[in-house]
Amino acid sequence: MAASLQRLTSAGRNLLQRNLLKTFSSNRLTPGSHRLLSTQAAQQVALNVPETKVTTLENGLRVSSEDSGLTTCTVGLWIDAGSRYENARNNGTAHFLEHMAFKGTRKRSQLDLELEIENMGAHLNAYTSREQTVYYAKAFSKDLPRAVEILADIIQNSTLGEAEIERERGVILREMQEVETNLQEVVFDYLHATAYRDSALGRTILGPTENIK
Repeated sequence: MAASLQRLTSAGRNLLQRNLLKTFSSNRLTPGSHRLLSTQAAQQVALNVPETKVTTLENGLRVSSEDSGLTTCTVGLWIDAGSRYENARNNGTAHFLEHMAFKGTRKRSQLDLELEIENMGAHLNAYTSREQTVYYAKAFSKDLPRAVEILADIIQNSTLGEAEIERERGVILREMQEVETNLQEVVFDYLHATAYRDSALGRTILGPTENIK
């Protein structure tokens, strides 16, 4: 039941809350009836959630998909590359590569990429965590194949030009300065450093300044 509740939409959660409120406000029901009806309410709402299907392609790539029947879609690539897989010498590499993702490929310049996404009415973004690097696009459902092709091109064919690398080096150093002024970010970095002092999970996502330089 807990797993089903986590997947409910906000509308589903509101409906479930109303059902549970009606159930527990009734004085005519026994405790056993309360539990039965609340479980039934959760299962009924959970049926409205699109089923998640996991498919494994011949090349080993796992694809998780949900058909919500909407006119928009979100597609992303979750890659097991983050600071927990780095060492002291290359800490910050996954985040640096994420910054380089949208600077152009062998097929598309940075401007071409930006214009193509803009003309599609789509949105392209990425983020790095300690365990994963994620690249994703939001687009109209009819443009899903095109969005997948663009993401594949970025992941496989980014040029990683020297000029772009130098420019992003400065961007990341400024980002590090901003993070250092964010007390919440600093506290969590110290928390990881203390809790995981003997493992790579104790390192920051952005890496030390000397590595970026």
